[in-house]
Amino acid sequence: MEKLGLKYGLMTAAGLIAYFLFMKLIGLSHILEFRFLNGIIMAIGIVMALRAYKRREKTRYVPYLSGLGLSFITALAATVVFSAFMLVYIKAFDDSLIEVISADRMFGERVESTPGIVIFMVLMMEGVISGAMIGFIAMQFFKRNDHTVPNSP
Repeated sequence: MEKLGLKYGLMTAAGLIAYFLFMKLIGLSHILEFRFLNGIIMAIGIVMALRAYKRREKTRYVPYLSGLGLSFITALAATVVFSAFMLVYIKAFDDSLIEVISADRMFGERVESTPGIVIFMVLMMEGVISGAMIGFIAMQFFKRNDHTVPNSP
């Protein structure tokens, strides 16, 4: 289960990074409301991980705690990689994103003193909390016997 969570977590992180770079390319990375779509990318990754678990185990349903654990591992892996990428990107290439985020006071008053730690921790909390919520929601479907996944047993 851990390998499956790591695999889909890395795939989800790749999707999050690609989405950020695309938004940067078209000049929309400064609009923070588009970060909502990160949750959709996270949901896709978690559902794909749960679907793969169901196929691999050849069961009619996913045990609730196993599914929650898989969801959490997937979200944690994706969030760690994405947060580290954002930290490196902001520090090495474009620190103007800190100014955009600081203007909205999303990180509080201390962003100027420790911007790297604050950004990393906020992205970690945002990703893990949204991943946990998505996992709870997805498990309402995957725990049921009558829920079928196309092309699975």
